Amino acid sequence: MAAPSKHATSASVRKPPVDPRLTKYYFAYGSNLHIKQMKKRCPNSRYIGYARLADYRWQINERGYANIVQSQGHWVDGLVYEIDDKDEAKLDINEGVAKNAYQKRHMLVLLHRAQSPLYRRPVSWIVDKGGPAAVCRHIGKPAPASGAPRQHWESDVLVYISVNHVQDSAPKDEYIHRINLGIADARALGIEDDYITNCIRPFIPEASAPGPHTVPRDVSRPSSVACGMKRSTPSRTGEPSPARKGQVTNRPDEQTPRRALVRMNHNASSEDVRGRGRVQQNTRHPAKISTKDMSAYSEASIFTVEEYLAAWEWRSSI
Repeated sequence: MAAPSKHATSASVRKPPVDPRLTKYYFAYGSNLHIKQMKKRCPNSRYIGYARLADYRWQINERGYANIVQSQGHWVDGLVYEIDDKDEAKLDINEGVAKNAYQKRHMLVLLHRAQSPLYRRPVSWIVDKGGPAAVCRHIGKPAPASGAPRQHWESDVLVYISVNHVQDSAPKDEYIHRINLGIADARALGIEDDYITNCIRPFIPEASAPGPHTVPRDVSRPSSVACGMKRSTPSRTGEPSPARKGQVTNRPDEQTPRRALVRMNHNASSEDVRGRGRVQQNTRHPAKISTKDMSAYSEASIFTVEEYLAAWEWRSSI
């Protein structure tokens, strides 16, 4: 009987190809509790369940962001995701690992695996279905467990910790909103209210819902500017006009008699306007102007509407 060839032997012991995307578990306790944010940061991530890290406590450090510090007898609850190497690289950038803002640790957590409809579901799928609250409402409450709950200790779970900034402090304003979004998702996925109230709320105030009659103020508009008023329009308080020196003013009481008459008689014919201009050019004394013209001139102050501006500019060049 012939011995097997070298090529046949190597083919028989060939191992199946290994998935180049190595996966690991990541424990999130801060703004990455928000599922929609995790979809943006780690698009390949999957939801595993929620977990508890013992002998640590939750804080906002002096940088204004969430952190955990060692504290005997305390614990930190969070969500566990499955991520690949690409997601981990993006997390390193977002957490500022290269800048020493956070360091990477692999720790032991008590994992509570999610219900089967959610276990290892892509985070993008949960977001597309309306978020954790909507998905959980669709699934319904799980049936009571007959035995011990589905939980186990999971080692080598990735956790980002800041060891250089450990002083309790106040959060950044924009971070409060993101944490509150994460709290809502974490509560829907099983994080207990007692933990949120006793561990997170001392640092993060609740989001205040606007009242039914509350009108949001446009902070981009200065309060001194009235709605509908042109910013270039001078206020009628006796203050000087903001027009630059050399510009022709639009106020009739600051114009020459000829210009005022032309603006006032914008519907008059060109010959009539020229005739009135000659009267004003040929007299040097305003007292010689007829009573009729003076009466018309005295009423010029009522014509201050901007729609006459185009006619005045054309006729004043006559």
